[in-house]
Amino acid sequence: MSFANYRSLYSRLQNYRDIQSVLQWDSEVMMPSKGREARSKQLSEMSRLTHELFTGEEFTRVLESAQEEVAKMPETDPLRNKRLRELDLIRYRRSKSSKLPTAFVQKLSEKTNLAQGIWESAKKNQKFSEFSSTLEELVNLAKEQADFYGYENEKYNALIDDYERGATADFLNTLFQDLKKDLIPLIDGAKSHSNPFAKMEKNGMKGIPVANQEAFCKKLPSALGLHENESRLDKSAHPFSTSLGPKDKRITTRYDELDPLSSVFGVMHEVGHSLYEAGLSEIEEAPHPIAEFLSLGVHESQSRLWENQVGRSHAFWQYYYPIALECWNLSEKDLPFDTMMSTIRSVSKSKIRVEADQLTYNLHIILRFEMERDLIAGKIAVKDLPEIWNAKMKDYFGLKIDNDAEGVLQDVHWCMAAFGYFPTYTLGNIYSAQLFAAFEKKHPKFHEQLAKTGDTSELLKWLRANVHHKGSEFSVDDLVFDATGEKPNSQALVAYLKEQVSS
Repeated sequence: MSFANYRSLYSRLQNYRDIQSVLQWDSEVMMPSKGREARSKQLSEMSRLTHELFTGEEFTRVLESAQEEVAKMPETDPLRNKRLRELDLIRYRRSKSSKLPTAFVQKLSEKTNLAQGIWESAKKNQKFSEFSSTLEELVNLAKEQADFYGYENEKYNALIDDYERGATADFLNTLFQDLKKDLIPLIDGAKSHSNPFAKMEKNGMKGIPVANQEAFCKKLPSALGLHENESRLDKSAHPFSTSLGPKDKRITTRYDELDPLSSVFGVMHEVGHSLYEAGLSEIEEAPHPIAEFLSLGVHESQSRLWENQVGRSHAFWQYYYPIALECWNLSEKDLPFDTMMSTIRSVSKSKIRVEADQLTYNLHIILRFEMERDLIAGKIAVKDLPEIWNAKMKDYFGLKIDNDAEGVLQDVHWCMAAFGYFPTYTLGNIYSAQLFAAFEKKHPKFHEQLAKTGDTSELLKWLRANVHHKGSEFSVDDLVFDATGEKPNSQALVAYLKEQVSS
């Protein structure tokens, strides 16, 4: 019964986490603005309870008993190795969490939730100065967190490890610089197309009304395999997804009347995350550490795959183009198919990361990676971030930033103290390209089927078997190799992007 007792305690831990997710989701989607202070205290208290349960003596005793029970299982029993892997995972995660004092965890939770509201207000007012002192506190807390963890070479490595175990700043820098060398010539040689929606006027209105965009976006989750009775779609300041339970996946997007494709790709991106979480929830005997996402890079690979390899494909829009036109109240004359596809595959240097095309997107990530690495190392100061950001945007993209909202304040991550998160987007792009290329080799008629029927179930089934249902049982390298026959590398991503530019 020792292993069963450990699993029971772990289930209680997961309930605590789900409660935190409910409170966090509500604070970003439905909570009135004046509820922020009380909500921050509620989340802080839940963080304390969760941390104390996870790192406490009761968990230690139960875990030791479970370890003894599993060690006695016959070595020929295949379940033994799987359970040993699970116990290794939980010990590793507890060892990291145990290094953080409960008071620190509680303080970080409260500060990040309060920071969310301050960031939203500062972004609305286009004034970094309103957020600067709060960000200074968060940076100091991140440095303190790195010190608690311990690190080799630089503090940033300790923070990256929270999202992508084993990755280091030096490794990422080498990977990103090599990728940048391949991207720059592709970007310089690619074609740019103007946004047709910005010029569109119909019935006295410019662009596509939000209600019309919602009508189309709400069709997508269930069409891609995220069932209506197990999910919901809402609006938020920054698109995100979260799991509130095995059969409760929440996604959000934001709407721009002059760019309805932005909301579409936002939904597809977040659906990708939730499909992964839904698949993890299906793993036998969940919840347990194996039934959790392997890394943020793998998580992002799922969102980027559905957003890009599927959502920007010619085949996808062959089927969904007439449905989109109907929802948007447009005719083929208003928006010819070729015009829309040219817009979708257009390469233009955008100020906003979440609106960036596939080619330039990774430059946005490299910019953020370089800045937060220097920020955590103390090489640059918080007060100088707008100036540094604007200079890098001029250098990398040739763009002039007009205000802080379209510059340093555009992303939610830093107000969450999520330093080390940004690199996982590019890792996700790399993994997604490899995974989709492997899938295409096994299912060469997928695009033909998608164009005719809109059916993506074959892809979801493959991802369930090769990624989702494997959870955290293997390392990232082993997961990618088993699915694709190759270790993680950027060759498939570069090949995919070259094909996108040339088609």
